[in-house]
Amino acid sequence: MKVILGIFLSCFLLQSCKSPSDFDLAKITLNQDKISDVIPKDIKLKTYNIGVADGDYKYTSTGSDKILIFNQINFSGKNPKANYENKAALYFNTQDSVITRYQLETLATEQSKELLRTLKEKLGNPNYTGFRRAKDKIQNIPDRFIWEKNEENTLYHLTYLKQHYGIDATLNVLPIMETYPALPGISHWESFTSRRKKRKDPNFTYQQYLKENLAKDSDDIQNKLSE
Repeated sequence: MKVILGIFLSCFLLQSCKSPSDFDLAKITLNQDKISDVIPKDIKLKTYNIGVADGDYKYTSTGSDKILIFNQINFSGKNPKANYENKAALYFNTQDSVITRYQLETLATEQSKELLRTLKEKLGNPNYTGFRRAKDKIQNIPDRFIWEKNEENTLYHLTYLKQHYGIDATLNVLPIMETYPALPGISHWESFTSRRKKRKDPNFTYQQYLKENLAKDSDDIQNKLSE
């Protein structure tokens, strides 16, 4: 009885339990699904402008336990040591409401570990693993991961940072593009996609690109801090 009660309480506190909801961020098809079609009808969300330069796009951000579901796992909740709750944000085109990308952030260590675990379960090993410092690489403490699903034209970018309140994980899911100015740790991405195009090899990964560059430039910091 104590074991069963312990499992129930852990599930309640962390919220990382299998979700009964039909909604699932992992099921969204970018640049195809409309936000009005995938969000449950009983959920009312506020929308925000991204900025002047992105006038045709808006986003919605929420901590709802009906939305913070990824790969059938509920990631809603709040870390008492952090200043705010876990969030999901969906970005969409105002002309047709089509979702262009989404983001999921978890602030509790166990939930962040669960997010990384379920990403590996769903997508396999990452195409790229990066580290913040040389010491972290030696101790195998990565802080960012990339998965590319070419057949779906989708990139999964996960930052995995140790904060004073625990591990903060932020997942960005967006189309594969030639440049990502707002994502940390992939400053060579544009050069990478250019080389991949020249090689005509869709399976050539960012990790492979950095390893090739390391042989040419052993002082490049990002090359040094990749797996």
